[in-house]
Amino acid sequence: MHDPDLRILALADAKVLPPQIQDPFDHWRIWKARDAVTTAVRRRMTNMELANNVILKVYLERLEQADNEETIFEGIYALAEVVEVYRQHLGMHSEYLVLIMAAHLNPWGLLSLQTNFEHPGASVLGAVHELWRLVGEHPIDVETTLKQIGYDETLVALDAYYANHPNKTKIK
Repeated sequence: MHDPDLRILALADAKVLPPQIQDPFDHWRIWKARDAVTTAVRRRMTNMELANNVILKVYLERLEQADNEETIFEGIYALAEVVEVYRQHLGMHSEYLVLIMAAHLNPWGLLSLQTNFEHPGASVLGAVHELWRLVGEHPIDVETTLKQIGYDETLVALDAYYANHPNKTKIK
């Protein structure tokens, strides 16, 4: 099975998708960021001292129960501050949590930074799959919509990548 065309991320980044696609995608990626951050911290809370740490548990549970975008962002940053206090025990720091969040909130930015089109990050692929799922529910002409985007180096590089890799999935 081929991975879907990565260029669709440019549409979400440029905010040229119709609201019935853009809005659910924006909502989806915020919740994905929350889940990724909480999962990363829970994995590091393996020793008994951390597993029973009341402060860390309270902030983690607060984030897990966050039910809107504002409380999710507040929760991620608050948890990052607590993680920084327990940095030595957790083996992670607050900047790492912010990077996890950013990778899920801005998959186009991550793809632009890494430019690894052959093996994009998991958060990039997850976002691409979600966008194509939404496009399947609310069809749009992706190729035509891509033309609405001005010059973008990553988009040009992706076009060249797909031109040089004819076996890769392309927009239909």
